Amino acid sequence: MPHADALRPWVLLDLDGTLFDYDRAEADAVERTLRQVGLPAGEDGLARYRRINRAYWSALERGTTSAAQLRTQRWGDLLSELAPDRAGSIDLEALSDGYLRHLAAGNQLLPGAEQAVARLQASHRIAFITNGLADVQRPRLASSALADNGEVLVVSDEVGAAKPAAAIFDAAFAAMGQPHRSQVTMVGDSLSADVAGGRAYGLRTVWVAPPTAPDPATATLRPDHRIETVAQLPELLGC
Repeated sequence: MPHADALRPWVLLDLDGTLFDYDRAEADAVERTLRQVGLPAGEDGLARYRRINRAYWSALERGTTSAAQLRTQRWGDLLSELAPDRAGSIDLEALSDGYLRHLAAGNQLLPGAEQAVARLQASHRIAFITNGLADVQRPRLASSALADNGEVLVVSDEVGAAKPAAAIFDAAFAAMGQPHRSQVTMVGDSLSADVAGGRAYGLRTVWVAPPTAPDPATATLRPDHRIETVAQLPELLGC
């Protein structure tokens, strides 16, 4: 007879924007980091950082930059805009390290996330998969209310590949003991990373998106299900 756990389906959960309130953690970390070098963040500084950061993470998803480059170059680009006369004199490694420490402390969950994961755990096995940096994601999860809920945490920084690449899903499935793909549901807020990656890997996909977000235009980005918050996930999965 197979062990009871082997019969339970898996939920593969994204972290940022799905379970964690990343926007709040990011805003606080950017403000603290810029204050370190005597620069006010404000709405303009935060908006500039987010634009630059999104471009680097999109490049990481495409495989055209590395996590090491992302860590420091986004700050070099931001300082070139905010303080071009000082950009060359600021230690980007130290600035990046400070930002990551601040971000790692931002473990606030989105409303209903803790309760949803607890409900899911009663009938499913839980794994977390994130496009992120290990020295941010591991301490954030470890200090959060979800610390004891998941069996697996896979971080793109450690794998050397980011969603939607198959390699990060390969790493997740190896850590999960190679369950059948029909027994795994991928849940996340990113069409390009979570939904596209999950679909390409043959998984059932759930897109977490606000009602104002337009439906995807192409079939490769079309999820099997769409919900507004992760709090709706247990009911969708019959928990």
